[in-house]
Amino acid sequence: MGTISIFATRFNVNTKSLEAFDEAVRLLKKKEEIKKTPEVEPVIVKLLDVIEPIVENIEGNLSESIAISERSVVDIIKERHDNEWPIYREKIQQLYSKLNSNQFKLSESDFLLLNDIADALDAECANLFRRMSER
Repeated sequence: MGTISIFATRFNVNTKSLEAFDEAVRLLKKKEEIKKTPEVEPVIVKLLDVIEPIVENIEGNLSESIAISERSVVDIIKERHDNEWPIYREKIQQLYSKLNSNQFKLSESDFLLLNDIADALDAECANLFRRMSER
C-alpha cells in the first residue's frame, strides 16, 4: 500500500468518526439528563469510540481502536493545553467515566471538552488531507 493510500484510509476513518462524534454531541445537547436506554446507548457508543482510545493513550496503554489516530489527536490536545495538561488529562478521564455510567448529566464544561476533542479530531483530518494533497 502506498503512502497516499495509508493517508487516505486514515483520513476516511477519522472523518467518519468525527461525523459520528459531532452527531452524538448534538443529540446529547438536547437532553437534560442522560440515561442509558436502548435509544441513547448507540449515541454514547459513538462518543466512546473516540474518547476511549484517547484515554488509553493518555494512560500509556496501546489502543486497539481503528476509529481514530488517537496518538495524533492526543498530541493536538496536549499542544493546545500544554500549561494545564495534568488537569486537562484528568478531565478527559472523568468524562470517560461519566459516559460509562448508567445515568448522568453533562455540564457546560463537559460539552466544551467534547467540542475540544472534536476540534482536535478535525485538525487531524485536515492534517491528513494536507498530507494527501502534497503527494
